[in-house]
Amino acid sequence: MNSASQETATSKTEGATKQRRGKVILMTLLAILAWIVLNLGLVVAAWMRSYYAPIEPVPRAASLDLRTDTSVPGRVITIIATKPTPSKGDFIGHLWLEWPETPPLAKPGTREGGYYAQDQIQAIKAMAAALILPWGAVTGQDFVPGLMKVDDGWWRHLQVHVRVDEARYQAALAVDRRWRAENRYRLRPSLIGPDKGKTFGCQDYVFDVAAALGLDTANRSWTEFPMGSFLRFARINKIAIGPQANGPAR
Repeated sequence: MNSASQETATSKTEGATKQRRGKVILMTLLAILAWIVLNLGLVVAAWMRSYYAPIEPVPRAASLDLRTDTSVPGRVITIIATKPTPSKGDFIGHLWLEWPETPPLAKPGTREGGYYAQDQIQAIKAMAAALILPWGAVTGQDFVPGLMKVDDGWWRHLQVHVRVDEARYQAALAVDRRWRAENRYRLRPSLIGPDKGKTFGCQDYVFDVAAALGLDTANRSWTEFPMGSFLRFARINKIAIGPQANGPAR
């Protein structure tokens, strides 16, 4: 009797242990699924804010004069934004700059440029891993190779023409030179390491230059697509962007 009772008790204990283990595994899987759904939901919501941004008709433009001495003509740098345009093969949108003349390290004869991942597929895979894996919130997206590319001739939705004096123009060129020497691309920041909190994408290049021009770019968010970030930047700097009279978007 004692032996039978012990076997029954042992069997019940083992059964309870397996049941608890099964519950733990199930709850872990549900937590991971919830994490994935949450992150994907944030991405979809940000994409929709960018894609459905009320900016029609396009192109739209604004002008800012940040010169300290208005008796001097100054230089004009244009900040340009597009929202996702699937019909043209662009599902993300983009931010880039147009310079009054070719920047020192740019391809000769070009005046427009932005920062890109060298391999878009590799960048998408790295970003997907950072969103799906639970530790992605801490480690961020793995770096992938990045580089500056020529954007001359790309169509435009919104643009801001910023006129500045020579000192600010040279400060902006110094930032441009730094970015043209950059070779890392990352959209989700890390909470640890020497580059914690930093992202390396088209928005970062443009906003770093804009900051050198004297504009407020402190309120950045990696969760926004380029057009969403541009519209927030415009609101913070009280930039009113109106219809442009010189033809359709390119």
